[in-house]
Amino acid sequence: MGGYQPAMLMKKTGTNDDLRLLYTSNVIRRFQVHMRSVVQLMIHGLLLAALLAVTAEARSPAMPLDEGWQYRWGDSPIAANGVPEWTLDALESPNWSNIDFPSNPPDRASRQNAWFRTVLPEENWWDPVLYIYSVDLITEVYLDGERIYHYGTFDDQGHGRFVGWPWHMIPLPEGFGGKPIYFRVWSNYSDIGLWGEVTLTNRQDLILTQLSRSAESLVVSGFSLMIALLTLLFAGVDRRRSGFADISLFAFASGLMILSGSPASQLLWDQPLVWDYIGAGSYYCLPIAIALLLEQWLPMSRQSIVRCVWQLHLVYLVGALGFSALGLVNLSTTFPVFDVLLLGTLAVLFTVVARDIRRVTLEQRVLIAVFALYSILLIIDMAVAHSFLPWRLVPLSWGGLAFTIVATLVALQRYRQAQRDLIHLNESLERKVEERTRALEALSYEDTLTGLKNRRYFNEFYEREVAIAQRNNTPLSLIMADLDHFKAFNDRFGHEAGDKALQIVAEAIRRHFRETDIGCRYGGEEFVIILPGCRAEDTAKLTERLLADIRQTPVLHQGRNLGRLSLSAGIAAWPEHGGHPEELLTLADQALYRAKGLGRDRACLHAASTTIEREDG
Repeated sequence: MGGYQPAMLMKKTGTNDDLRLLYTSNVIRRFQVHMRSVVQLMIHGLLLAALLAVTAEARSPAMPLDEGWQYRWGDSPIAANGVPEWTLDALESPNWSNIDFPSNPPDRASRQNAWFRTVLPEENWWDPVLYIYSVDLITEVYLDGERIYHYGTFDDQGHGRFVGWPWHMIPLPEGFGGKPIYFRVWSNYSDIGLWGEVTLTNRQDLILTQLSRSAESLVVSGFSLMIALLTLLFAGVDRRRSGFADISLFAFASGLMILSGSPASQLLWDQPLVWDYIGAGSYYCLPIAIALLLEQWLPMSRQSIVRCVWQLHLVYLVGALGFSALGLVNLSTTFPVFDVLLLGTLAVLFTVVARDIRRVTLEQRVLIAVFALYSILLIIDMAVAHSFLPWRLVPLSWGGLAFTIVATLVALQRYRQAQRDLIHLNESLERKVEERTRALEALSYEDTLTGLKNRRYFNEFYEREVAIAQRNNTPLSLIMADLDHFKAFNDRFGHEAGDKALQIVAEAIRRHFRETDIGCRYGGEEFVIILPGCRAEDTAKLTERLLADIRQTPVLHQGRNLGRLSLSAGIAAWPEHGGHPEELLTLADQALYRAKGLGRDRACLHAASTTIEREDG
């Protein structure tokens, strides 16, 4: 039954599609459950962050040091006792110049060394520390001619190497009030000096403040990393590239960048340079992930542009981190170059996306809008980092989180729709294959010349009808007919005329027998007709009408009348003719042989071994 194999195959395929759709639905449902759990954790974390912030605000008597600063370019000579001579300068010394904040003094040119000083206020503190948000790049701190803190190492020329951008907590000795504090700074970076905040506070209050500032970042970072993990797992079951791997890359990069930039990272692991490498790598990965995500939605003509963008950033990522790790460049110097590159990248991406803004879906437009918001935050953060804008904390983490969530939701919607389309396509293909299978089955059981069933079909149908007749004890008759002198007719008039004669017989069979009767071309000029539920007497009458029709029908071919033909037929019926119904074909063949022997153009019943009287006398 080879004809049924395609249909069976498609049934299996349909089952697989149903299982795949069920599996996909379960995965999406599981993803949504995990997302709900993560959202709940995030809400609890934000509530904790708010509580910490309120507590820190209530307890912290931090005093900002935002006035009374002075600077001096260059590096101080070192006295014989090892104390820098500039720390001994009088407060009225003309060598020092006033500055609003100890960062980026004017007329820097190519200078890499600078000193800053201010007078510490006289206040009562029980565990005083000086907090600095960051320093560009390394520093030593002096009070009363003694070094009380250092970050990084100065060589004999007063130079050093970048060792990270941590926040600084500088313990202050008793009796510091009213005394000048000095900062020796070296930087080959675009900025030089202290950066961000400089405040006087208590140690425990500072730690509590840093934890409260970090709580929000830790929650957002954890949420982003959880999304990264879930989308990475989802990418493993996504046979169609729906962007989950790209979203996972962005979420990992965004989450790690937020975590590395939070004050708590230094409390978790006091390795500032390692955190800066993590932050730099994550930051440099962002445009790669964004470009990979946008590449899927753009026409082929513009995909190459976006592909070049992420490939360029990939080269920069590997080169910047690699050269920094090898000591060929300072990691700090790679940030300004990247920022310029990122500005160009954002301009290119927006130009490319803007040309197709009307073609994308509503979900993709929302994602582009969130990307625009995130890009604005990136630009503001860059402007603050390079002192184009006053220092302030930019909510970059929330922009990254919003982009991650929206991208994930859009990808889930695309994935679900793609799965539905795939199932519908498979169902359509299944219907077409089934229709084609039925057509092929019909062709495999049909004689193409006459339109009757063929011998293959006869064998199957005959076997089935014999079983039914035996089981139900119902009559079954069989006619075997043969065109008389067909070979001579074929030789005389040609095969096309012979084909026409066979078609005339087939049309006559269709006219004279019931719909339940099956006429088959048995081979050559032989025909077999199976008559379920028909007795011998009725079969004989139908057969004689068939023979009479053939006698009276001329063969017309190519405008010529080729004369008339005749049929000889043998009839066998069960149970009238005894034996077994499986023997009907043999009995009918014997009756046909007898009809031929009696002069052709007649029908013979097997049992009586007699010729049926012709209706025309």
